[in-house]
Amino acid sequence: MTHFLCLPSTTSQRKKVPIFSTNDSNPTPSRGLWVSIAGLAVIVLTLRLLRSLHLYLRLAVTIPLTAEQHRFWALESSVWSKLKRDLFQAPLFHSRHNQEKQLSSAVSVGTLPSRLHTLLLGALVVSNIVYCTVLDYHGQPRAAVIAELRGRSGHLAVINMLALVLFAARNNPLIPILAISFDTFNLFHRWIGRIVVLESIVHMITWFVNNERAIGYHGIMEVIMADPFVQCGLAAATAMMVIVLQSPAAIRHAFYEVFLHTHQALAIVILGATAAHIQLDNLPQKPIIYTIIGIWASERILRLFRLIYHNVSYRGVSKVHVEALDGGACRVTFDVRRPFVTPPGRHIYAYIPSVSLWMSHPFSVAFASNKESPFEFSPISSRSPSFVGNPEDAAKRASASPAHSVSCIMAARDGMTRKLYDRARSAGGGVYTCRAFVEGPYGAAESLDSYGTVLLFAGGVGITNQLSHMHHLIHGWAAGTNATQKLILIWSVRSLEQLQWARPWLEQLSGMGRHGRELEILVYVSHLRSVEFSIQSQEMEIRPGRAPVGKLVEYEFEERIGAMSIGVCGPGALGDDVRKEARAVMGRGKVDFWEEAFTW
Repeated sequence: MTHFLCLPSTTSQRKKVPIFSTNDSNPTPSRGLWVSIAGLAVIVLTLRLLRSLHLYLRLAVTIPLTAEQHRFWALESSVWSKLKRDLFQAPLFHSRHNQEKQLSSAVSVGTLPSRLHTLLLGALVVSNIVYCTVLDYHGQPRAAVIAELRGRSGHLAVINMLALVLFAARNNPLIPILAISFDTFNLFHRWIGRIVVLESIVHMITWFVNNERAIGYHGIMEVIMADPFVQCGLAAATAMMVIVLQSPAAIRHAFYEVFLHTHQALAIVILGATAAHIQLDNLPQKPIIYTIIGIWASERILRLFRLIYHNVSYRGVSKVHVEALDGGACRVTFDVRRPFVTPPGRHIYAYIPSVSLWMSHPFSVAFASNKESPFEFSPISSRSPSFVGNPEDAAKRASASPAHSVSCIMAARDGMTRKLYDRARSAGGGVYTCRAFVEGPYGAAESLDSYGTVLLFAGGVGITNQLSHMHHLIHGWAAGTNATQKLILIWSVRSLEQLQWARPWLEQLSGMGRHGRELEILVYVSHLRSVEFSIQSQEMEIRPGRAPVGKLVEYEFEERIGAMSIGVCGPGALGDDVRKEARAVMGRGKVDFWEEAFTW
């Protein structure tokens, strides 16, 4: 193969001096990377298939069983239990995982990855270093080795961009296929992005080193000023470095909306400049970069289609009803235009132009109402809601609500949520109505139908995610579609006012038929000074103070029926506490743990 040096001005001028290769002439490392990716994909998909098959078979076997007959499924192999406890569900160190590390009360530096995630990320980093540095150090001149490193680093950067773009997509098909949360893919997106930036910097530095030796600094400046090929590459690399500078957790959290706008604009610059850089020199990475752009563009088109389908019809566009609640939150109901079918544990992205223009924010779905079941939640309830105890009452409540609706709870923090809360507080009757758009549902959660015991923890607005699971399981009792014998909710709030956020829905859940199953709802109020508070549902018990997570997990584990699932959605500290206690009982029986979290 002929070897060339990148020299100034035009493409033809660059190709006149045969000195060294601009591309990786050894396909073995590149082929090895693709083989590694394919091998990992086969392993992950096989494990996912076996897991799904196990859950399905357990469900099929346990649905007709009584509580006593679930004993066999309460046991688990000690080897598998130890793997879950010490690897799959283990934090990196001790017990801290999703609780953010704080430099001060206002500055966060993010969260720690889990032990499994750290191993996978370490393997990813090491493999990229190996594939980037396995070069022919002895069979060619020093300049040619540097040129090979330049080609290799650039090639790997483009390959990694494929996963970088896919993992950031809301419509990432791997999320439902693997039942892995967007939060996990977002973690890998951030780390792959760092790898791409480092490889791009290596690509740029090696180009600079060889050209400085050949044409000097003055010649390099002439190339930069005159050669579009180099200009596009430099533009892409510069945009990547700007992304790195504005991506630390402290900056993301403090200026999230500015970060998001800047991040998206820089991503477009990177894709466009990289594509032009490759196209101008007709480099072999053209199919890869155009595939990446195709994924990015098609995902945006699919998102637009979702928006139009659910929110626009001949009746007009969707609206949102925002009810301001005491305790600093809103109960929000989106009146969508078409049926909105959402499995439990999903989230939506809400667009409210009158408050935040084109910005969208993620919120867990408490429920979606499509008037198909007599056991539907009422989207907007009065501040002192009546108890719904039979299908006729539920149907009457539903008849006053929109035909298709999606309900959430939004905590008033900064930005859009604070503006929305303030407008609802100042609106007549405490309810603010405006046009809005819903995109989704998104996310993935394993089915809880095959577990004999389900223990759910929620903190604050994390109750919305758990409500969807509760509604699904309780509705399944009537339909005979799940094996859950015992369902327990532990909800931690700061004040009695916050209890009103979900009280109407919890009461309705308590009134639905149980068909011989157990339902228990415990609410812990950390700032409760008086217990002079009556609740109409006997299944809901209010207790003062913080939830004793360890005692609750131990008690429910000893009283469990069959396989046990422990889930949590709430602040990072609560998630870490529940994870710690769930791991403590994993070696003694069949216990699975899961956490729903958004770590941006």
